[in-house]
Amino acid sequence: MTPATISLVLLSAFFHALWNYYAKSSSSTHIFFFWIGIFTASVTGIAFAIRQPHIPREIWIYIVASGFIHVGYWLSLSHAYTLGDISFVYPIARSAPAFIPLFAFLFLGEAISIQGLIGILCVVFAIYLFQQRGDAVTFNRLREYMRQPDSIWAFSTLSTVIAYSLIDKQGMAEFYAYSTEASAWPAMTYYLTESCIALAFYNVYILFQFRRGQIAKVGQQEWRKIITSGSLAMISYTIILYVFMTQKVSYIVALRQSSIIFAVLLGGYGLKEARSKLRLGAAVLMVFGIFLIATAG
Repeated sequence: MTPATISLVLLSAFFHALWNYYAKSSSSTHIFFFWIGIFTASVTGIAFAIRQPHIPREIWIYIVASGFIHVGYWLSLSHAYTLGDISFVYPIARSAPAFIPLFAFLFLGEAISIQGLIGILCVVFAIYLFQQRGDAVTFNRLREYMRQPDSIWAFSTLSTVIAYSLIDKQGMAEFYAYSTEASAWPAMTYYLTESCIALAFYNVYILFQFRRGQIAKVGQQEWRKIITSGSLAMISYTIILYVFMTQKVSYIVALRQSSIIFAVLLGGYGLKEARSKLRLGAAVLMVFGIFLIATAG
């Protein structure tokens, strides 16, 4: 990869960590994501008005399935950020690249190399380090910690990321097989459509769970962060789509996981979260493990 490409991917990683940091620092992460949904729907309406999307009928099953799993993703992530630190939740939720090969091996028949297996073990050990909440973690104490609400919701988020990643991988492969376009527009169409489906259902849930006045108050007080976060999320994704067009996907995925390190730093220094040094070490180990997995032959 060229220095320019590396810079773009690192910028995308930082933007992803930053919008999650803004969400965590909100007075209500649940409602913050509600307004992200409104922003995403507005941008989607404008984008599709400018350029009409064409989605093959065969692809809709993937988009709808991914959309519904993303509902679980937004619910799990909002609960996780409400209960736990971003320096704890974000790395676990973003460790999906370590576990996707296992599920791809089980369900898609893909092989796992020795290097990939070592990488998975690095990530598993990093997750163990993230579970350190005081004294050394014994097996019984580890089970107790993993039953804590923040841990449960973090792993719930991870499970949804694994699920929608497998669906999106197959969905996008078939989308490009049916599409005559070589640009990133099919991927953007897929992303915007499934995001609108997911956030529409999520927003209905929020409307039933929170008072209208409370929702409006968060929107009025945090509209700058909401617009910034929504924009950062889309810019981050657009950068990756652009880089994917010319660079090897595995290296891009590995480098983009540096967002885990950025999130731990933002949590430790921006939000003054505890155990920042240990979590930073665990984050570096996790990113290294994901790099081994992504670059395995």
